[in-house]
Amino acid sequence: QLNIKQIRKAQEGEYIAADYMPTTEKSTDGMYEELLGYIKKVENQYLRQVLEYYFVKDETFIRNFKGHSAAKTVHHGFAGGLLEHTLSVVKFCDYMVGAYPILNKDLLFTAAICHDIGKTKELSSFPENDYTDSGQLLGHIVMGTMMIRDKIRDSVPEFPAKEANELEHCILSHHGELEYGSPKKPALIEALALSFADNTDAKIQTFTKIVFFYSTSSNKGNM
Repeated sequence: QLNIKQIRKAQEGEYIAADYMPTTEKSTDGMYEELLGYIKKVENQYLRQVLEYYFVKDETFIRNFKGHSAAKTVHHGFAGGLLEHTLSVVKFCDYMVGAYPILNKDLLFTAAICHDIGKTKELSSFPENDYTDSGQLLGHIVMGTMMIRDKIRDSVPEFPAKEANELEHCILSHHGELEYGSPKKPALIEALALSFADNTDAKIQTFTKIVFFYSTSSNKGNM
């Protein structure tokens, strides 16, 4: 029996979020600083401006991005998962840039950092972490592309059309196949590299979660 005499909603900073919901085990501040380091490596002024508008200047976006999940139930479905997944994808792309000089580093880094920004609108924040109405109707790939297009139109009107198309294409095709939800299949080598990086990190994290679940269940059964 529980007798509640007084109750109020806890304010931000009065509780540890990880005690009440699935949360990344890594430091979100540390990961975000690492992500900012990759933004600084982008030399193309137009691509750099788009990145800085979202990841440096937009405090609301930054707060949502750092605390968001990357999925409802599949890979990185925990608070901070979107940041963790994005950083991992960028690191895969960083390796490929070093291994394959043919890749356009600035385009690939920008696309990797922005490829899932639509998930901040597709999914609601924790504790709900559920699909929004617009997320159900449009999906994060289209929504992310729209976010990039809106920012280019409103804030960088001199952005070259060719580079804008290439960036949007990379985001639209980052799931690799039409049956996986991409409106377009990769037609640029950077788009292909991004789709491989995204798929690799998603699959390995999903596999890791399954292995952890069964190993934990097995240990409990042996007690």
